[in-house]
Amino acid sequence: MSPLNGSLLRRSVLTVVTASALSTMALHAEPLSRPFSDRTVPAITAQMKPKGMAMAQGSFRKAEAPVSGGFSISEEGGKTVLTLSGDFKTNDMAPDLWVAFSPSATPLAMSKAPAYPLKPGTYTLLTKLQSSKGAQRYVIPASIDLKAQKSVLIWCQKFNATMAWAPLKP
Repeated sequence: MSPLNGSLLRRSVLTVVTASALSTMALHAEPLSRPFSDRTVPAITAQMKPKGMAMAQGSFRKAEAPVSGGFSISEEGGKTVLTLSGDFKTNDMAPDLWVAFSPSATPLAMSKAPAYPLKPGTYTLLTKLQSSKGAQRYVIPASIDLKAQKSVLIWCQKFNATMAWAPLKP
């Protein structure tokens, strides 16, 4: 092997090793949302841990109002969490919106358009909706038996109008 070929081979190996190291660092990089001095190793390690696998997920369907986005339910840190997707959006003019569960996979089958009212006792309220759009997270208390629930609803309590719903799919 000539000295030129040996030098070229060493540079190629060094380039591959460097590229591999840089790509690994990029995969585990922390966003620059705060100064470097504020970052800690435990925070970086916590970000690298994968979130819980989805126990259920689905896409919202229109009822009273146009809707986009979906949800997932997963176990995180020993808690069951409902997460609405970043592209979630429903009627921003509707007051008093709540997240609810229904034991029916077709919760609107027994109600009529346009409001799709819910009958008392046919749903379980989780909590008030934080916002009519965007990613949101809600801890589901152990008192709600998810095995008995078949759908998630976005519901206007003031006017008893269902904005959107989604079947729970494993």
